[in-house]
Amino acid sequence: MKFSTAVSLLLASATAVGAFVAPSASSRNMMMPSRQFSSRSSAPLAMSDSAVVDAETVSDGETFEFQAEVGRVMDIIINSLYSNRDVFLRELVSNAADACDKKRFLSITSDDGAAASLAKPSIQIKSDKDAMTITIEDSGVGMTKSELMNNLGRIAQSGTKKFLEALGEGSADVNLIGQFGVGFYSAYLVADKVEVVTKSMQPGSPQLRWTSDASNSYTIAEDSSEPIDGSGTRLILHLKDDALEYLETNKLEELLQHYSEFVEFPISVWKENTEYKQVPDDEANKDLSEGEEPKMKTVPETTEGYEQMNTNKPIWLRPPSEVTEEEYRDFYQSAFRASYDEPMAHTHFSLEGQIECKSILYIPGMLPFELSRDMFDEDSRNIRLYVKRVFINDKFEDIVPRWLKFIRGVVDSQDLPLNVSREILQKSKVLSIINKRLVRKSLDMIRDIEGDEDDSKYIMFWNNFGKYLKVGVIEDSRNKDDIIPLLRFFSSKSGDEYTSLDQYVEGMKENQKSIYYVTADGKAKARMNPAAEKITSRGFEVLYLTEPLDEIMIENVRDYKDFKLVDVSKEGLNLDDEDAAERKKKEDELNTNFKDVKEFLEAALAGKVSKVKMTDLLTESPAALVQSVYGMSPTMQRYMKAQNVASGGSDAGMMGSFNQAVLEVNPNHPIVKDLELMVKSQGKEGNDAKNFAVLLYDVAALTSGYEIEDSGDFAQRILQMMTSKATSDVKDAEVETVDTDETQAEESDDA
Repeated sequence: MKFSTAVSLLLASATAVGAFVAPSASSRNMMMPSRQFSSRSSAPLAMSDSAVVDAETVSDGETFEFQAEVGRVMDIIINSLYSNRDVFLRELVSNAADACDKKRFLSITSDDGAAASLAKPSIQIKSDKDAMTITIEDSGVGMTKSELMNNLGRIAQSGTKKFLEALGEGSADVNLIGQFGVGFYSAYLVADKVEVVTKSMQPGSPQLRWTSDASNSYTIAEDSSEPIDGSGTRLILHLKDDALEYLETNKLEELLQHYSEFVEFPISVWKENTEYKQVPDDEANKDLSEGEEPKMKTVPETTEGYEQMNTNKPIWLRPPSEVTEEEYRDFYQSAFRASYDEPMAHTHFSLEGQIECKSILYIPGMLPFELSRDMFDEDSRNIRLYVKRVFINDKFEDIVPRWLKFIRGVVDSQDLPLNVSREILQKSKVLSIINKRLVRKSLDMIRDIEGDEDDSKYIMFWNNFGKYLKVGVIEDSRNKDDIIPLLRFFSSKSGDEYTSLDQYVEGMKENQKSIYYVTADGKAKARMNPAAEKITSRGFEVLYLTEPLDEIMIENVRDYKDFKLVDVSKEGLNLDDEDAAERKKKEDELNTNFKDVKEFLEAALAGKVSKVKMTDLLTESPAALVQSVYGMSPTMQRYMKAQNVASGGSDAGMMGSFNQAVLEVNPNHPIVKDLELMVKSQGKEGNDAKNFAVLLYDVAALTSGYEIEDSGDFAQRILQMMTSKATSDVKDAEVETVDTDETQAEESDDA
């Protein structure tokens, strides 16, 4: 059954159970807020007449019918609602902790000195492999007969039917589903029979036993088994045949460490421990001489007893001033299984007022292993959600945006609306508020690292997590302006060091109005790109964008501090130190003066370039390939081609003429002058001139970051050029040799 169907049936039945806590009018007003997922209503709907019993006397085993819908709800809980039945222990331990919490509170506020001096409540868990049972016992508040009936056998949420009707009309607040407390029924995920032995802390209360096998009825009788000391509840689960793994102590310990390691009250598990001791070896000491050292042997000694599981302390609940740096580090290494990593930064804060939330966030010292394989690995667990110290989930979206996937931390809030199984976090205003605060605190941590006197710390952070900030610029429009100053780039002036946009602006030339950048596959290729040469030759700094992600990111950064960002590899570049009209006039004159070369190149490179234009911006390179204003860079073209092939498409001609580049030619370069002479001497049909033109294009493509489409043809042209050069050199050498021989002969005749 799908979850949506399960919820629909649940809402149609609408049962809420508040397992081990007995509400009363007097205590409810004094209590601290209960978990939202455990209903504590004191105004239940009416039960059938046979179930209404006011007196606390119990005859020998009375049987009561569940309300009509309870059976259907139990079926949904058992078979559909919980996707992981391990959570039964979390639910039952949480209910036991609630009972202990209430007893402690009532003891503190009681006028009875004896009650106030009671020992701290605790929870004990024991498995019995022979009887196939698990016993969960708490020394909490306990329950009377009427409380057993109200909490375990009837609907406890008033106004439910009206809510369901409104939900059907689409006008109800879906978050109300989080107020149905059905955690007790999770026991039937692993058990086919449940017994609840309980004794209320009310004076004179008898010890009672509630029993049900998940059918349509339950029984309540006085209990004569092992007496409960004081008050409390003993829950006995008779396990199903397919749930016997939970009888293993190691399994119980694993679940408690996962879900309940920070529960306030001691949780102990009955376990067997083996120790090895040295004792005299009687057999070996039979012939022991007087004064000789007795021989020893090692023997195992097995003991049984309760051992506390939740020894870790939830440091996020303490004031930050009381937590040491060592405690922050130890908690990080323990909670996130990062024994060999020291966090780079942490922040500890709380929200008060409209909602209450306590949190600790960490920036890891190194990239977590799972994120090194996939930066958005679905199995990566970064934020651990707790409600009243009980672990709820560490795999959900919306608590932080995707670009903060690397942040580690805990969030503990009683205001988070959870569904009945506590496993699906629903969108809400509360979650939105927490999300904003977590993002703001994360940015504060990053800025603190950036502002540290030790520059190497932020370099390390950027090398590990810089790509996540780039994703943040792309995806998080709300926080984009806060992320952009944290970006780092290599540049034509920074060498092997990073530079920021702020540093770029500080070093701008007078009257410079633009921030220039070029895209390439790596810093070395960006440096050799002839398009960048047009800028650097005039003293401007150029930022190097060296990853496909950079080009997508920069599209979301149109300007910075009133300076427009300009891609120098685009056609129609206008420099800040000259007039646009003057620039156009110069290029028109160049195109006219070198019309023959321009037209020859356009004919020879037809299909390879969209057009050819002459420019005086190039100083050292003979030519450069640039894209039109809306064209893709070569880096992005390769990325798109790979994506197309990966999705089953073809890479042949997928870009079409849309991304044919523009060839910009430097007419003052010796190579271009040679080409001009070849065109004049051989005409436009000369093969040598055509090969020379294509070779000029290939070199421009390589230096501009493009790939050679036909590497074999390119190699052939190189070989032809080398052969031609070698043949010419040989002929020159032969001529020089003949001339030398003739000269020597003439000198001999003269002699």
